[in-house]
Amino acid sequence: ERNEVVKRAIDAIQKGYFNLAFYTDHCKKNGVHLADVKTEEQFLKIPFTVKEDLRNTSAYDRTKTDPKDIYGVYSSNGTTGKKTFYVHSWKDHEKQAEFVRTFYSAIGMKHGGLGAIFGPIGSPIMGHCMMWQFHAMQMGMTLCPMPSPENIIDVIQNLPVTDIATLPQVASVMASKPEWQEIAAKSSVERLILGGDFLSDARRKLLEETWNAKVYNSFGMSEVFGPIGNECTQQAGFHYPDKDLYIEVVSPETGEPVPKGEVGVGVYTTLWEKGFPLLRYWSGDLIRIIQEPCLCGSDLPRFEYFGRMTDCVKLANGTWISPKQVEEYTLSAGILHCQVQLHKDGSVCLVYDEAGVKPAEQLFQQLKELLSCDEVTGQPMPLEKMELRGVKPKYLVEYGK
Repeated sequence: ERNEVVKRAIDAIQKGYFNLAFYTDHCKKNGVHLADVKTEEQFLKIPFTVKEDLRNTSAYDRTKTDPKDIYGVYSSNGTTGKKTFYVHSWKDHEKQAEFVRTFYSAIGMKHGGLGAIFGPIGSPIMGHCMMWQFHAMQMGMTLCPMPSPENIIDVIQNLPVTDIATLPQVASVMASKPEWQEIAAKSSVERLILGGDFLSDARRKLLEETWNAKVYNSFGMSEVFGPIGNECTQQAGFHYPDKDLYIEVVSPETGEPVPKGEVGVGVYTTLWEKGFPLLRYWSGDLIRIIQEPCLCGSDLPRFEYFGRMTDCVKLANGTWISPKQVEEYTLSAGILHCQVQLHKDGSVCLVYDEAGVKPAEQLFQQLKELLSCDEVTGQPMPLEKMELRGVKPKYLVEYGK
């Protein structure tokens, strides 16, 4: 199966999808001539494209799309650096709609429903993709760009919303008070489609109980669009269309392919004539390709997302620990905002919101086992003092590295 997808990637190269100076010059500097790539061995010699390569070029350096075929130019959210702009073609827009209909039809979304987007909608691609996904499903749509609990309540009490698109943390605000939970549970909302961050099983449980609705995770990338992967009714990994995407999983240290089913960095190659084509793009995301067939019966492959490398830590024994694994314990213990600080001397401290629940000894024991350390201490702290990733507390923080 892998060989078939590699062949599609090589075919895309031979069709000239990547015939841009951005790629041909980058490859030549590393001794690779794209036109000569005809085998998997040669493909694996193509140098990775990284985020800095994108930041150091303009959107128009990375496209050969005729201006009349451009649907729009959209930016990343810029949470880990300056915004990066991408050209999206009409063909991309059609492809995104194809992805959406494949994913969302499978979980019950349909023509006639009403979608609501809770989150800032501006130039970043995530906001536009949320709008496009409801258009693709021929659904109505409403926007709530300032999703305070009061504004969310205003929307769900006055409109027959069936589907919500937002971030996990935004959807979680309704769990903060019993009266808000009651309003959410009594609403017409049937599904929450979440993206933009990891989703732990503990948070999914919290949200499904709060909203009395099914919660599905969606995976998108500014460099492609959203979603490129989505959960099915089994809620067990992201299905993705391998006829359009080749996903490699490589070692963070060597860049070599990892054994099947193991965790590594996701590397993406797009397989259609995209406005901005991706060729061996090093995402910095830790994922693994799930080997077992899905119980939903779909023949689309699946991957599991652990988190960005910059948000994960690697223990001395070589094990990667993700924020999602930490949240399984902390959220289950009622700790909504916290971070685990790992110090160079081997000490570990759980910093938690002083206005929230105080952690119990059981949580410290669970974190000790997870992090393979001798002791975990606790420290209350005002939420605004915690180290942030974007606008949210960073779950895992390494000091003295």
